[in-house]
Formats: sequence, structure tokens, C-alpha cells
Amino acid sequence: MMHIDQANSHITIQDLGRTGVAHLGVPIGGAIDRQALTLANRLVANPDNCAALEFSAGEFTIRFEIDTWVALCGGHFDASISNRPLWNGWRGKVNKGESLYIRGPKQGMYGYLAIMGGIDCETVLKGKGTDITNEFGGHHGRYLEAGDRLNIGVTALGNFSRPIGAVQRANDGILRALPGPELALFSQFSKKAFWHTSWKVSNQSNRMGTRLDGQPLSTETDISLRSHGVMPGVVQVPPNGQPIVLMADAQTTGGYPRIACVIAADLWKVAQTRPRQALIFQHISPSQAQSANYEWQQYHYRLARAMDGS
Repeated sequence: MMHIDQANSHITIQDLGRTGVAHLGVPIGGAIDRQALTLANRLVANPDNCAALEFSAGEFTIRFEIDTWVALCGGHFDASISNRPLWNGWRGKVNKGESLYIRGPKQGMYGYLAIMGGIDCETVLKGKGTDITNEFGGHHGRYLEAGDRLNIGVTALGNFSRPIGAVQRANDGILRALPGPELALFSQFSKKAFWHTSWKVSNQSNRMGTRLDGQPLSTETDISLRSHGVMPGVVQVPPNGQPIVLMADAQTTGGYPRIACVIAADLWKVAQTRPRQALIFQHISPSQAQSANYEWQQYHYRLARAMDGS
């Protein structure tokens, strides 16, 4: 069991999202930075899909009723366990009765805290993550508040021998993307502007979509599209010409032209980019997208080897 003693941040419970329910209009949801959640879970030997805490700017304090291990990943937050530092990208031990204090971030947007055994909460529509818009999942479908009590899952694992950390990949702001189904309908000027100019993240962004500010884009002629399926990573261009990268809580259908799709391996960069910071798209091939996924597999493989016996 753990207690939320103080919460001045948007904190939710998230896993890797819901699959197989889009036909019901239910978003995939889950962690907006899936790589950070996966890394945090692996540092405490949890399955990748274990429920953990996702949080944004602010501060909060958690008190633990049991001895356990936690791992902090994602954006760079300051954290301490009873005045012992918990470094970003590391796991640390928490003794019964101790409190964990987290504040930030200095860089990035979202942090993740995995607890050994995961957070034990109800599975709703094939997932445990909080859907804030539709008010279900996680802890009563809402942000965590001071006074909330969360159960920690049972694990057969024993104690770790030592703290251990991992080097988190740097966000270079380059988004590798595949061409979208309606790319050819855009003017030559707009296609050049999309692929060869930088875009600044708007402060109107959220977990549904990251809005980008830059040269307005337009199609060669006025077009009207039927409603079609969309998913995280799709880059839509609404009538104002400013692209929107759909994120974890995106709707399941849309009607705007899709100029591109950010590959899954780079979508975390969008999530961790702050308002007014720049992003640039890089046109790649499907084989290059497969190679990018392989890079992540190798990263996690090397981490697993480094953690053997730890």
C-alpha cells in the first residue's frame, strides 16, 4: 500500500494502453511516453505493461507502507527518498514508512514512477490506464489527489542487491515519419514546408494531440474526406493549416487530411518536447522505420544484459 500525501501535479495511473477496443470509440490511451514507462518497469523487473504513475509539472509526495523498490524515468524530475536522492533513470530502495518526494521537471514534460510489483488497480476495457476524458480506468478515472491510497501488486521477486541506472536516449527533436495517405494532395510549397522547416510545439497541446505552429499548410484544391480511422502518430492538418500530431488519448476517427505519420520509435520525442521548443520531420522509408524499432529492441536487450544478477 502507498499513500499520496501531497499532490500539486497531474498524476495518473498508466500502462501501455488498450488494444482491440477502438471499434467502440475507446482511445488507445496509456503512457504518452511508452519507452520511459517500459524502461522504468524493467528497472524494477516488472512486465512492460505494469501500471505505474505518470506525472507532469508540479510536485507530490508518496508514503510507503512496505519495503519496495521504485524507478524514475522520462522527463528530468528532482526526487528524493527521505533526503536520499533518486536519480532520473535509476531505481532505488524505499523502506517501510519512508516518503518519496518528486518535483519538476527540469527537462521534458512527463515523468514515470514504476513500483516493484506494479500498481494493483481494476482492469477496465483491457487496460488499467486512466482515461481522463471519459472518466474511467486508473483510480476512479481521475487524477490522483492527496489522501488517495493505492495497492501495490504482489511479486515473487526478492530484494535487489543494489541500485542500478540506465542511460536514457536523448531527444534530438527529429521525428522520423512516413508519408500520410493524403500527402500527394498538398501543394508543392506545403510539402516542402512540412519536411524542410522546423515546427514549434504549441502551448495548446495535451495528451490527445500535440499542436504545431509554423508555415500554414494547404492542399492544392479544396477536399472533403470521409471519416477515417486514426491512431497515435498520425499528423493531421486541420483547416487552419497547422499540423496536429495525434497522441495517446487521440480520438479513434478523424476527417482531416493526413500528411504523415510519426513512427512509434520517435513518438516519445513529441511527448517530451515543451511548448515553444522546435521539432522537425524527417521523411523515411518503411524499412528505416523497422530499423528504428530494432534500435529500441537492442537498447532493451543491452539493458537486460547489464541487469543480469543485479
